[in-house]
Amino acid sequence: MQNLLNTSRVSIVFGALFLFLSCSSQAPQIWLLRDIQSLDANVMNTVEWLKIEKSNYKFLNKALKKKIEVYRKTNFIVYQKIEKEIEIIDKNLKDVEVYLTKQKKIARQIRRRPKMRIFDKQVGGEPSNKIFSKKNIGISKIDKSDNAIKIINSLENNSSRIISNQNIYDSSIKQLFKIFNKESYDLVFIRREVEQYNQSLKDLMYSRKLLNNILDEFNLKISDALLASEESAYSSNIIDLSRKIELYNEQMNEFENYVRNLESIAGKECRGLVYIIKKEEKKQYKEKYFNDLSNYTFILKEIPKLISSI
Repeated sequence: MQNLLNTSRVSIVFGALFLFLSCSSQAPQIWLLRDIQSLDANVMNTVEWLKIEKSNYKFLNKALKKKIEVYRKTNFIVYQKIEKEIEIIDKNLKDVEVYLTKQKKIARQIRRRPKMRIFDKQVGGEPSNKIFSKKNIGISKIDKSDNAIKIINSLENNSSRIISNQNIYDSSIKQLFKIFNKESYDLVFIRREVEQYNQSLKDLMYSRKLLNNILDEFNLKISDALLASEESAYSSNIIDLSRKIELYNEQMNEFENYVRNLESIAGKECRGLVYIIKKEEKKQYKEKYFNDLSNYTFILKEIPKLISSI
């Protein structure tokens, strides 16, 4: 009988835990707010996101202007699909701006009333309402005034709406990619593309940094060779090799600078930061990027081979 009771208790506990986790996983996403500074950070991040995406939307409309008119006359179904996604994009950008304005207003209210307890106390840098997992379950409303709870509810509702609108916006952009892909076109957002290139560059630069040790050893060999004799075949070989490696370093530096400035370079070539292009075609900036990328990866492999050949 006792075992049966223990089993029942365990089942109840696990059932409650499962229910909590299930409800938690379905809860709307909200900003993680620990203090007024974290609220400011989320606001500023959203301001920056809105600035970039409103600019992208402007360039998107410019890129679509001629193409959408062609589809209106030749393929009305595709035209309707594009129009639908554009309307969704426009609406959700506007909605993000509305709820962001509300968050800014609340932040000002909180600053004017510093004694009102809104945010939770923290222990060891972790929010006090952390239960079972790292999932953000919001600001605790325990022992808070009615006004504080009202503000907390508004903060969470507004942030949830912002995240939801951003997600819907991104979904519509992805739908546009699919629509044009089926029509054998690429819809290119240069900022997003360059962001991926910059991430790849960080990985390449890390690989380049790993060559520093063998390059330092090579420089010591150069010094030893020059001290021994500048006219020997060995010294001449090392000096030639040094010049070649120096040229390789210059090429890698040029590629790194090219990627860092690629948004501006590509924007000038394409006369905007969004464009549509046939799948079999490539813009000059992209051809140069992939050619120089191939050369960069070749150099990373070639330098160790050259040094080991001495």
